[in-house]
Amino acid sequence: MLQKKEKGEITEAKAKVLAKILLAVFFMVLSIFVLAYEVPRTKYVQSTVESLETSRTKIMEFSGATIATSLAITALPDDFGTPLADTLADMNMYFIFIFAVLFVEKLLVVEGVKFSFAWIIPIALGLYILGTLITKDSIKLFAKKLLIFGMAVVFVIPVSTHFTEKVCADYLVYVDDTIAEANDGAQKVNEIMATEEEETTIFDKLSAAFKTAMSGMNDLMEYFENVIKKFINSIAIMLVTSFVMPLFILIIFRWLIKELFSLNLSLPQVKILLPGKNKGEKAASDLPQKEEA
Repeated sequence: MLQKKEKGEITEAKAKVLAKILLAVFFMVLSIFVLAYEVPRTKYVQSTVESLETSRTKIMEFSGATIATSLAITALPDDFGTPLADTLADMNMYFIFIFAVLFVEKLLVVEGVKFSFAWIIPIALGLYILGTLITKDSIKLFAKKLLIFGMAVVFVIPVSTHFTEKVCADYLVYVDDTIAEANDGAQKVNEIMATEEEETTIFDKLSAAFKTAMSGMNDLMEYFENVIKKFINSIAIMLVTSFVMPLFILIIFRWLIKELFSLNLSLPQVKILLPGKNKGEKAASDLPQKEEA
């Protein structure tokens, strides 16, 4: 009787192992031959690529606006705006960093999603099957980590991109307005400096062009300082939306996966004592114990 019970338990354990292996093989085939080709074509992924391309175009326009404004300030007389022009020129290193981040994110979405489904996830499932067959927990643990990495490549960038579009929409409008204002201001300054009318001063021309009262050098300096402040705010917004938000989503994803894998679903052990047994144990405990000689 005991041998039959042990034999049944061994058969049931083998059946569970076989079911896990078959399920892993199914998802491996599904990932390689279906998901690797269909997921990159979905509207969700394609809209992510379009959003990243729009952000890259915006960064190039932003960089062009700073260069144009810097050149316009340099064209003003007496070289009073040279420090401001240098400050604007130094901002381009931030644009290079943001542009590089956006390029990597687009590369991860365009090529990384397909590569993850075609290689990373199948390899992880294959290692899990191997670890199950040879009963090596270290291989199965590495397979789980590799699987999490593959899923992170698939989900983190698209989720962060769409999340940023919804949460930071108003701030991105501020960036667009700053770019438009900078380009318009640089164009007006260049047009004013190109004219050769001697009846009016440079400040009168600027006052008429920008529709503000510029009576002297301090007013002009204050105007361009406000432009630089808007540039700095816009750079901060672009850094948050293109770099900080994906990093934040990645941290949340890692924490969520860690919580899911470390979740203990085992029920607490509760001892249930029957009334008769309780009385018996109580009666036995009430009996006087013999003293040892």
